[in-house]
Amino acid sequence: MPASLLIKDAQSPYNIGIVRESTTLTTASQQYWALRQVQVEAKIARFESTASTPDAELNWKKFCAGGFSFLDRLLRIASDRFEGPLRAQWNGNKHLARDAKRLFMADAIVEILIPFSHDPLQFVKLGPRSTAYETSTLKASDHTHFYELGKPYLGISWKSVCLFALTPSGQCVPLDTFYVDTPDGSRWSTDPVVPGVFASVAKEFGPNLKLIETQFAPFLSLLTRKRNLAREENALSRITNSVKVWDHLHLPEAQKIEILRAVELFERGDPAAPNGLLLTGPSGVGKSLLGKTIAETAGCNFQHLTPATLKLDHLGGSGRKVREIWEEARRNEPSILYLDECEGILGRRGAAETDIISTEIVQAFLSEWDGLDKSSRVWVIGATNRRDLLDDAILSRFGWEMQISLPSEENRILILQQELKDAGIEFPLSPELGPLTQGMSGRDLQELARAARRAAHPEIAGEEHLRAAIGKRRTGRNTQVSPQSRWVTLVIDPNTMNRLKLVCNLLRESDKWAAQGLSIPRALLLDGPSGTGKTEIARTLANESGLTFVAATTADVKANFLGHSGNRVKQLFDRARSNSPAILFLDELDIIAPNRSSVGGGDPLTDEIVGQLLQEIDGIQIHDSHVFLLAATNRPDAIDPAVRSRFEETLVIPLPDRNSRTRLISIFLGGKKLGFPLEDGAVLLADLSDGRGWSGRDLNNWIRSAEQKALIRALEAGGPEHYLIGLDDFD
Repeated sequence: MPASLLIKDAQSPYNIGIVRESTTLTTASQQYWALRQVQVEAKIARFESTASTPDAELNWKKFCAGGFSFLDRLLRIASDRFEGPLRAQWNGNKHLARDAKRLFMADAIVEILIPFSHDPLQFVKLGPRSTAYETSTLKASDHTHFYELGKPYLGISWKSVCLFALTPSGQCVPLDTFYVDTPDGSRWSTDPVVPGVFASVAKEFGPNLKLIETQFAPFLSLLTRKRNLAREENALSRITNSVKVWDHLHLPEAQKIEILRAVELFERGDPAAPNGLLLTGPSGVGKSLLGKTIAETAGCNFQHLTPATLKLDHLGGSGRKVREIWEEARRNEPSILYLDECEGILGRRGAAETDIISTEIVQAFLSEWDGLDKSSRVWVIGATNRRDLLDDAILSRFGWEMQISLPSEENRILILQQELKDAGIEFPLSPELGPLTQGMSGRDLQELARAARRAAHPEIAGEEHLRAAIGKRRTGRNTQVSPQSRWVTLVIDPNTMNRLKLVCNLLRESDKWAAQGLSIPRALLLDGPSGTGKTEIARTLANESGLTFVAATTADVKANFLGHSGNRVKQLFDRARSNSPAILFLDELDIIAPNRSSVGGGDPLTDEIVGQLLQEIDGIQIHDSHVFLLAATNRPDAIDPAVRSRFEETLVIPLPDRNSRTRLISIFLGGKKLGFPLEDGAVLLADLSDGRGWSGRDLNNWIRSAEQKALIRALEAGGPEHYLIGLDDFD
């Protein structure tokens, strides 16, 4: 890539080499990875030029060939000297002290351990009869920081168990204890005598250890360069893999760059690196995938935690489990703890939804999280679509929050292409598919690709199968909507029809209209007498727009106990959001949210419903939730004023006029066996109903009554073949 496309961030103590977002035509993330690759390749070239000289390793091998027999002398001298102090410690028991010396000498060994890497902890190991060096890797422990690279340490082991290590300064690092068991079953510890004696004797061999350190120094430099070279080669390989992974992660470029900068700081152990990140957003938008991608990019230990992982049956077990998880994370730094659905793990203490075990988990988590020091490299990443349920103290510990929104139209097409390819389907996608998939998450798009593949099997799927899958997914949950609810069957005033069609078009392609700066309608109130088709309007909007339809009545929101009604309202709106884009229809709004002043505050259940309803309506108006609130009433004056004010527009649906009655009667009589011409009969019946103030429902009931009369007459005449609706059957 041309150098002009690569921009390096300003040099600061915390941001050296971090990539700044560029204003060039290529994406910022592509430039980021290009610069990272250039930087790593430069380091590799530098390390290769210095790591290829064999002299240091050859000289060290020659030195090792001379042997380290002085370690046996150190062991004999120390063993002779600790017999007396042990006898004094064990109340003058000289036989036990002599047995301790004998047992110890039979299986003890003193080795030299020279650490040359902290991450992981690696040693060059030299024994008393070694003529060549060995390398070994130890698990990281609480004593890791004691080991200084290039310094010779003495490791004293018994039966292959390392009892303690002695630092070059004579400090003892205890790891285990040498015990002496007697025939009567008692056990005697040799601490602190044996470690103390060895520390004293080791000082006498200081010149030997200093010589080893001096001879090892050039070889340590070579090992360090080789280790750095291997690390950078691994980093280059991870960059190549990361480019592919991040190209398949469809997020806004600004978010990608923000995360990538943080990951790079975390890899370096920079003080500015984050130790918490809370990912919020709807289900299926890729929060879990993002967490795993971060861990893969950083090349670190990754623990995926869920409520089932942490919630144990008995009190005390969950807190212990949390501590074990944190201990493992610290032992294997750098580590990422990924908390999926973290509202179920770290819920607000004292809330109705939080049990005592959840409270225990929160307290244990806070304690461990607070125990992190500046040098710790543990990153906690949480994912939730219910941020409001998280404990406040936990929210403050995350410090950094990022909302992962539903993919844009451009990203939806890219995700769909990717998922189709993964399903073994490849064909060019029409731009029209972008608006049709509005509001769908990455998981929804994945399921679309699979559904298209299933529908076409064993043939190769095409766009027609994909369109069918989209339509089925849009309306598959609309069990309350008849497929016949369409514009052609909806009989209303032409002006009202035009307004509804405009709203429908705005909802169907809300992303595109919003990008043009247009305000998308969020709420609409239908006002009119009963039976004028307000519910049918809602169903028609759902069918014609392709949006999910969620309907609710008073019984769906009003519970028997205080506190439950508000929760039902919340769950109703959550259901609409989780199935967005959606139409949420509230029928008989005057009953669901009556005027609170008219009831004098005597119905706390109503107050609770109205209060929660106001909060939820404000929520869908503020956030990009793709939920359109549609409500119906025949008593707008009875609705709570605060609720009514949330509706941006009110459409009045009047009783049908003569032409509308004619159309409705034609629709209701369509397909029935008539004793008169449908067109002429519809006009006549419309005239007969003039002045009665009938709604569409009343007309339908009138026709049903005529059907009953015709049915009775047919039964009296002998059977179904005599069934015929005549004009005389209408009163």
